[in-house]
Amino acid sequence: MTIPGSVPDTEDSTAVISSAENASARPVIQARSVDKVYANGTIALKGADLDIKQGEFVSLLGPSGCGKSTLLRIMAGLGDVTTGSVKWWEQDYDVVGDKGRKLAFVFQNATLMPWAKVRGNVRLPLDLEKDSGPACEQKIDQALNMVGLSNFGESYPRELSGGMQMRASIARALVTEPNLLLMDEPFGALDEMTRNKLNDDILELWQANGWTIVFVTHSVYEAVYLSSRVVVMAARPGRIVEEITIDEPFPRGPEFRVSQNFAEYCRRVSESLEKASTMGQEQSQ
Repeated sequence: MTIPGSVPDTEDSTAVISSAENASARPVIQARSVDKVYANGTIALKGADLDIKQGEFVSLLGPSGCGKSTLLRIMAGLGDVTTGSVKWWEQDYDVVGDKGRKLAFVFQNATLMPWAKVRGNVRLPLDLEKDSGPACEQKIDQALNMVGLSNFGESYPRELSGGMQMRASIARALVTEPNLLLMDEPFGALDEMTRNKLNDDILELWQANGWTIVFVTHSVYEAVYLSSRVVVMAARPGRIVEEITIDEPFPRGPEFRVSQNFAEYCRRVSESLEKASTMGQEQSQ
């Protein structure tokens, strides 16, 4: 995938924050003692503490009902906490949208407007911001180019494959030029080949643009392949039980997927996930 205008001048300028440097990196998101209890008494989250540092790619992994999507939505400002707090760039939510501080959310399903062409779907966030004119059209062109859909702007969603529809959904998120990208299991419904290709594409975009990404997934393999850190969660109540650093260099590719290191990380994460699942079962008895 070609990324216009994003190829850096030097190798150092694209360096993703390493595990050694990460301790001193500025936090983009700080969740402290976050509880979320629904009106019916369901405890979706209990005591969640999590820092997301600038430049990280963090995956939230856990069984169904562990609060992954709930925590992601709270991070996006799409839901309130019952108790606890969430800070964005060490401040409250109203700083999001300031220069250099924009977040975008990619949902599990593409959720495209079927009556609008791809270009119109990508334009939607700009319309909501009342952004128009030549600069707006340039943003749309760039977003479509970033996800490889430059030739499909005049197509309707029904004319696209599932993978292409998700690309359009990602372009719609990117058109606002965010630096924090929150993704709620966006590739879960896709076949393995398409999923692997989109994994590679999102990593390429992440590295080239210096984003911070929080990514929800049910897949151990996807979490290990994509992430600089995997956060494992348990259910009933939803809580964070372990954080595993994936200390492998980027860019990653097919050779990493078949490496001994990849297999070892998958084993470690799988064991943590199994433990988390058992904790949830014990709580429900």
